[in-house]
Amino acid sequence: MTLDAIRSVPLFASLDDEAANDLRNLLRIRDVPSGAPLFRAGDQGDAMYLIESGRVRITISDDDQKEIVLAELAQGDFFGEMAIIDGKQRSANATVTEEARLAVLSRENFLGFIHDNPKVALE
Repeated sequence: MTLDAIRSVPLFASLDDEAANDLRNLLRIRDVPSGAPLFRAGDQGDAMYLIESGRVRITISDDDQKEIVLAELAQGDFFGEMAIIDGKQRSANATVTEEARLAVLSRENFLGFIHDNPKVALE
């Protein structure tokens, strides 16, 4: 994961090289097969994801349980960022649609990063 890829997330856009590198060291790389669910609406929000390769579909279910596609995400995209801020339940489903390599930032690691880099939290 490049520093520029990390800075492509608006939340991290202003990080200097040192802070971006520290954050990169907190990312966990996860290879996920096609068809695998990452999370479902109602799950506890505990991580955000940056897509290094592959594709992910974000969906919700309507009142008739029909799936509505909100987004088709690919390399360079990110999702789930609100989970590392508020820790609330997921509002949508995320499913890998093409084998993916994801960089995962846990809420716990993010909060530790903010604690150790309070200047970042102010930006």
